[in-house]
Parts: sequence; structure tokens; C-alpha cells
Amino acid sequence: MHATVAVTLRHATARLASSTSARLDAEVLLAHCLGVTRTHLYARPELALDVATVQRFERLITARAEHTPVAYLTGVAEFWSLSLRVTADVLVPRPETELLVEVALAAWPVATQGVLVDLGTGSGAVAAAIAHERSRLTVLATDRSAAALAIARHNFERLQLDHITCVRGDWLAALGAASCDGIVSNPPYVDRAENVDAAVGFEPAEAVYADDAGGAALMAIAARAPQCLKRGGFIALEHGHTQGALVRQLLIGQGLLRVTSCRDLAGHERVTSAWRD
Repeated sequence: MHATVAVTLRHATARLASSTSARLDAEVLLAHCLGVTRTHLYARPELALDVATVQRFERLITARAEHTPVAYLTGVAEFWSLSLRVTADVLVPRPETELLVEVALAAWPVATQGVLVDLGTGSGAVAAAIAHERSRLTVLATDRSAAALAIARHNFERLQLDHITCVRGDWLAALGAASCDGIVSNPPYVDRAENVDAAVGFEPAEAVYADDAGGAALMAIAARAPQCLKRGGFIALEHGHTQGALVRQLLIGQGLLRVTSCRDLAGHERVTSAWRD
């Protein structure tokens, strides 16, 4: 007798009981195996599953129970309502990073032209979201990882965002003086000594951790940003919830103005921005 959608999901949810999103994870993975939406699962709970589908689903549930991120199992993550390809070569986009996009969009009205740089683009999530909303901007997506840039380029092409160019380089090293109007970045900012969620262990360490108690990348970006920004240029950096004061100090120390930290939905300082005079 074939297992049904309802029974299969119930068993899978029980196996993932340690996860705070057990039912959601099970639904996403089963929908992925069937090539349907989660809504389809709700509409057909009595649908019988063939043996091959059940076996494939069981393998994914086993991997998820071992903390593999769902996005790596499906190869897809959603960010800013955009569907992005992800692999273990890139960080899985987080919902809190959408605040970085919101801050950037507030800085540049719809009709604004100019050059915006997304440093350490990874999957291209931030660059894609901004470019999707601001078609008149020229966006440069940089990363030192060739593998990450290949994923980002795939996402930009599939989303038909032809005003984004990929550039390989370490932070701002690939940019000249006064070469851009804006800089955004979600750099690695986790202290190597910090205990993190087990799922983070599956993500590329260079996209998660930074030296100097998590501040090395933030320091490197802040140190060169004023040289790369044109007059009136803008920078916005995502950072850890305890690093707001550090980033404000870094940006003020570089002579940038109107330094402001914004809080995420959890009330934590998450993005700090500033302007060049």
C-alpha cells in the first residue's frame, strides 16, 4: 500500500521534531520531490506516493535531520520574493538581510541613476533584489569566490537582470577611486569563537566567520569605502546584533556623515549606513 501525502508528512514532521520549522521543512521537501507547490499538498492530502518518491523524500528528511539547510537540499531559496539558486558554495540568504535591501532602496529613489556595488555578493541575493527594484542603476556584484560568482551570474541571467555585472575581487580592491555612488554589503561578521546554529556548519566558512572578533571584513570595507565612493555617495553594511557601535565608530572614523543604525524585526541593530560629503 502506497503512503499518502498526509501520512508521509506526519511521519517526517515527527522525525524533524527538534527543528522549530519541522512541518514547514517537511512540506517544502515533499513539494520539491513532487515538483508541486505546498498548496498542492494541502489540496491532495490523500494522494498516494510512489516508492521512488518516498525513498527520495526519506533521503532528504534524513539530511535535514542532520541539520543540512533546506535550501541546499532543494537548490532554491527565496529572497525579496525572488527565487534564487543556491549551493554549498554560497550563504543561504536570510530574511533579516532584506533590511539591507530596504535601507538601500530608501537611499535611491526609483528614477536614480548611478553605480551601486554589492560586496561579497554570494548568491547575488542583495544585488538581484536591488536591481529588480531599481532598473536605472548599474549594479556591480563582487566576490572573491569564482564558484559563488558563477551562482550569482546564473541567478542574474535567469531573472533577466542585465544591468548587473559580476566582478571578481576581494572587497573594494577591484574598484578605483570615486568609482561608485553606493556600496552595500552583507560581509562575514561572526566571531570564530561564537557558538552558532548547527546548520551554519554546512555553509562556506569564509562567508560566515571573520577574524578580529568578527569585525575584520567590516573594518576592511569601512577603511577603503570613502576612497571608492563619489561625493554624496552612500554605504550600508549588515552586521551582527552586537556590532552596531563598532560599525558606527568605523564609519565616523573615516569621516562619513549621517551615520545611522537600523533595527531588524527582532529589535536588533542589523544595518548601519552613512554618506560621504
